[in-house]
Amino acid sequence: MRLYFLFFLLFIFYGCYKVPPPPPPGAYVPPETRYPIGPGDFVEIRLFPDDISFSGVYQVDDEGRVILPLLGEVYVAGLTSVVLRLKMEELLSKYIRNPKVAVYIRDMKSQKIFVWTNEKVGVIFLQRPINVLETAIMAGVSPRTSKLSRIYILRWDESKKRSDIYSVDLEKIIREGDFSQNVYLHPGDIVFIPSKYTESFREVLSFYSSIGWGLLYGFSGLQVLGIAR
Repeated sequence: MRLYFLFFLLFIFYGCYKVPPPPPPGAYVPPETRYPIGPGDFVEIRLFPDDISFSGVYQVDDEGRVILPLLGEVYVAGLTSVVLRLKMEELLSKYIRNPKVAVYIRDMKSQKIFVWTNEKVGVIFLQRPINVLETAIMAGVSPRTSKLSRIYILRWDESKKRSDIYSVDLEKIIREGDFSQNVYLHPGDIVFIPSKYTESFREVLSFYSSIGWGLLYGFSGLQVLGIAR
C-alpha cells in the first residue's frame, strides 16, 4: 500500500511540475540547435530584413522536404536548425545579396519514444528530454498491475546494427529515492513496462521479436500518450 501511495505522490508532483530538473551530467540532452529535423516537424524560416513573402512556418513532408517561395523543394531532414540556417543563406545568396536567415523548430513531431504496457501501446512525442518515471506516469501505469522493478528499454544502436536492452528499477526511485535509475530516454527508444505477472525475460524477448523495429515505427495507429513539452 505504501508503494501505491508514494507513486501517487510522484504522479501529483510530475503533474503539477511543468519544468523538469536538468538531466545529470552525460545524460541525453537534445537542445534545439542539435535537434535533427525530420518528417512532420514544423520549421519557421525568417528572412531579414523581414520578407513576408518568404518568411513563414513550413511543415516537413514525408520525404524530408519543405517547399519554399523562390527556392522550391529543399531537403531538410537530418539537419539541425544551425545547419539549415547556413544552407538557406547559401541558397538565397543566388538571388539576394547577403541574406540573413533565422530558423526555429516550432513543433517537433519526428522525435518520439514508444511505450508498451500490459494495457496499451502508444507513443510520446518529445519536445524536451524525458525520463523513465515521467514516461511511466504519462503512460498511466499502476503499481497494482505493472512490474515497476523491471522496466526494459530497447534502444537501436546504428553503429552495431542491432538493439541493446537495458533494465531499470522504478521501485528503487519510489522506495529509496534512488534517482540513478531515472535515466533519460533517447528518441526512438521502446519502453516495455511488463505486467506484474510477467514470469521471465523471455516474455520481453518474445515481445521484441514479434513487433520488430520497422513494424512499430511504421504503425500509424498508435495511441498518443502525450507530448513532453
